[in-house]
Amino acid sequence: MRSPGIPSLDQLLVLLAVVEAGSLTGAAKHLQRATSAISYAVDTLEKQLGISLFDRGTTRRPRLTREGEAVVAEAKAVIHRVDTLRSRVRGLLDGLESEVLLVVDCMYPSDQLLAVLHDFHAAFPTVPLRLSVQAPDGVERVVRNGDPWIGVGGVLHIDMTGLKRVQIGAVQIIPVAAPDHPLALADNKSPSSASDHVQLVLSDQPTPGPRDVGVVSLTNWRVGDMTLKHKLLVAGLGWGGMPEPAVRADLQAGRLVRLDLHDWRGGAYEMQVAYKTETPPGPAGRWLIERLVLSSPAYDSRS
Repeated sequence: MRSPGIPSLDQLLVLLAVVEAGSLTGAAKHLQRATSAISYAVDTLEKQLGISLFDRGTTRRPRLTREGEAVVAEAKAVIHRVDTLRSRVRGLLDGLESEVLLVVDCMYPSDQLLAVLHDFHAAFPTVPLRLSVQAPDGVERVVRNGDPWIGVGGVLHIDMTGLKRVQIGAVQIIPVAAPDHPLALADNKSPSSASDHVQLVLSDQPTPGPRDVGVVSLTNWRVGDMTLKHKLLVAGLGWGGMPEPAVRADLQAGRLVRLDLHDWRGGAYEMQVAYKTETPPGPAGRWLIERLVLSSPAYDSRS
């Protein structure tokens, strides 16, 4: 069986023009060509593919065959990819990055991150984004690897040597536990110490590090995933600090309670954007940083 020929981009554009205009004459007018040239291009395309794209026997207006409908769908996809390629090349010629790399501390509010990324895609639709979400002590490690990552992380967890810093506000961290946890049941007359119970700590390191912050219990479970830590808290398998926005619904529903601990109060988790000084971000990365600053998590000590 003879293999079908590969259509040219011009042939696909002519095909789509005929379909959109509903006639050879309309396509010719739109493309500013002779009707005979449009007819010749369609006939040539059908011969190359070895199929009939239009059923010409039932109506004066060209009507797509079933095979023609399939080819038109693929042609639209090809034209879209070509347009995307052209836009991306124009962006590269204008100095846009070939890719933006973003690593985010899991303490950063997810709703705000989604809003930032939505706006980024609207502003730079052709710039790919690689996103990594890490435990607090994992952000710096990713930023310092060989790629030009932009990091969003806690001030206390990042050594700024060799890095550029932009502060972006703070998130309120509060101690929480399941309502039947001993710390939640303790009354003011016989307070239970947080250090006496399993503390769930967000960390991807198996042992304490040089910037281990907020760990007061000798018995702690280190969890590298925020979702898993949340599930462990709801299940009553320990207590721990969580970003208030992340547990607001749980507090309202009674799945978790806010603890009043004398040895662990929580507080403002100051956040910053960091990147290596030798690999500063390009236009899209700078725009992203500015958007992160504008959407800075607001810390309210009264909540």
